[in-house]
Formats: sequence, structure tokens, C-alpha cells
Amino acid sequence: MKKISFVLTAGLMVAAGAAYAAGTETVTFDTRVAGKTKSIKTWGIDATWVNYHNASASRDNAGDQIDFIRIGFYLHEPYNDDGSLSSGQIAHINKALKFVNMVDKKKPVMLSPNNMKGIIDWYKKSDGSADLDRWYNVMLKTREYVETKGYKVVALEVFNEPDWKSWNMGKQEDLNNLFKRCEDWGVLRVGPATLSTTSARSWYGAIRKNIDSGGTHTLGGTMAEYIDFIRLVKKDRKHFKNPEVHALVEVIVGAEYGMDSVCWWDQINVGRAAFMKASLGKRIAYECVEENWSAACVYRGPDDVLYGFASTNERTNGKPTRYKFVCKNEDVTYCLNGNTDEGEFREKGKPFWVTAKDESGEKKTITKWFTIIPGKIAAPERRRRSIDPSLLDF
Repeated sequence: MKKISFVLTAGLMVAAGAAYAAGTETVTFDTRVAGKTKSIKTWGIDATWVNYHNASASRDNAGDQIDFIRIGFYLHEPYNDDGSLSSGQIAHINKALKFVNMVDKKKPVMLSPNNMKGIIDWYKKSDGSADLDRWYNVMLKTREYVETKGYKVVALEVFNEPDWKSWNMGKQEDLNNLFKRCEDWGVLRVGPATLSTTSARSWYGAIRKNIDSGGTHTLGGTMAEYIDFIRLVKKDRKHFKNPEVHALVEVIVGAEYGMDSVCWWDQINVGRAAFMKASLGKRIAYECVEENWSAACVYRGPDDVLYGFASTNERTNGKPTRYKFVCKNEDVTYCLNGNTDEGEFREKGKPFWVTAKDESGEKKTITKWFTIIPGKIAAPERRRRSIDPSLLDF
């Protein structure tokens, strides 16, 4: 991989005088090719972090494509002596269900431990293992409560990021035993949901007989480990779900290797919504830089619009990466964020540069997306050739 320093690009320039180094990759595409199907079957949004702005933004940007909502079960305080959920546990579940209602009250839900509220030692044993009876009871009572309110539970994470010790989860055998107890629930049992791809294979090995879907987060570890884990799960003929996606690159790469389902962390912003729409069509180009935890692609959407994406992982395992997109068969105009009023024209074979994650590492810089319109857009025509206005409203 070639290294470059201090590259200035049209529309995406580094601050003057600042030294900059990043990997580079060329994404070459031909607008005439048929492309490949590289889509995700089901999409979800997280509500273990109950943020109502995320709910409204996700609904507005991608409501018709949201298939499920991930909500928490709560282990931050004991349940009642009779086994029923405490008033505090119910209050938090109700807040999450309000989030669901804001998106669509008919959407089914996925259950997952709410780590942020904490997991108290009352649900643990002195040796660090989980108290299986108490842990299971909270899951069961949460499911029953949610269903009495009219929501369908379709998926379950028993542990969430169990390899991160601060979350106070149990051991691998605890996770396996709890999944086994849930075998008659009729839901998709998802695990191990490790924080790091480095831990995924080990935890998966302990539970593979009692889960329906493999899954991991990517906040630590390498892209190579992520790809290897997806391949392992698919080889076992299991569903693969990434239950907490922080960066679009996780989805771009996952689609390449057969990932079935995604649950977005934070909100479904306009760029994520654009990918969800585009991926219903055909992918016509794909490149990744494994060592940078970065990838880029071009899709032809079902609306026959071309979409380009470049993304790098959110955390420190993701490195700044520059991409040059090159259309080899015709002149095109690149429109960042779908904004045709500021489209950048390129002759056939000339590069259009974008950077996925800049030196600041700020979250807003990790993904770039744009539409690609054949030819040069005359100024009076630009507004008429804009994409769906709902995708342009941040």
C-alpha cells in the first residue's frame, strides 16, 4: 500500500500547513456493469442507549427499512422478592418502549443486557460466574412484560461485550448454559457479542451449539479477525448479525462476506440510510484496506442512482485512509452527501478523492458518501436531478 503525505484534494482538503499521512486505495468502477447482489437482509436500531433524538432521526431517514429495535433488560438492581421486575427495571424498559413507539410501535424487539446502567454483584456468584437463575429470570420477566405490552421479541443477546471485564458479565460456560435455557423461546439467539473481534472465536466456540446467530462488535481487533469470524459462522450454516455497528465499514465488509443482519448504534443518519437504500440494488465496486480497518464501494441503487461510500472504523483500530474513485468508461459528477448543487465533475479516468477518517479522528469524519451522476450537471438542472429530498435532510 502506497503512503502519501500532505495531499490536497478538491472539496476535501487538509488544513493548510498540517502534515498528513494516510493509506491510499483506488476504487475503479464501470457504470455499465451488472454488479453483484451484496445486501443485508434485516436492519435494526439500538435503544439500549435510549436517546429519543436517535429514534426520530432514524425513523425519518430510514423508517421503512427498520426491521427491529434492540432494547435492554436491566441488571442494575435486584428484582422483587416474588420474582417480578422491580419498579426501576420496569421504568427503564418503558423508556425503551417509548423509543420503539417513536420509530414504529409495530416493530419487533431484540433483548440485550443494558451495560451502561451497570450489572450489580447480586446477579453474580463469588467466583465471578453469573447466577444463572437470577440472570435468566430477568430475561424471562422482561420478555413477558414486553409481550404483554404488545411487542414481539424476535432476538436475544444474553451477554453484551462479555470480554470487557468492567461490564461484569459471567463466564463462557454461563453464556452457553443461559442460551440453552432459552432454546424453546422461538427467537434468534445471538452471541457472543464480544467487544473485540480478537475474543469472538474463543467465546463462539463455547456457545456454538446453543446459538442461532454468531455476532461480534468491532471496537477492538482487526478486520482480518472480523472476516475470519464471519466465515466461520457462515461455514457453520448459521445466521450472522453484527449487533452493534458503530461505523459503516463494518457493514460494507460484512456484506461482502454474507452478513445477514445489522443493528446500528447511535442513529441511522443520512449516510447510513443512503447505504441501506443503495444496497437493495447491485454493488459494482469494492475495495478494502485491512490494515487500516477501512473499505469503500460503489452501488447502483434500486432507483438506478449510483452511490459511493468510504468508511473507516470508529475506534483506534481504524486508520485514516484516502480513496480515489475512478470511473473508467464515462465522465461523471460526484455529489457529496447527495448534494447536486455542489457536484464535482470528473472526466473519464480522472480521480475523485475522499478521506475516510481524518487526523482528528472525529466520528463525523469516519464515513463519506456521495451520489455519482453520469455526465456534467448544468447548473439549472441540478435541483431537478437531486435524489430523494428525505435523504438530504440531516
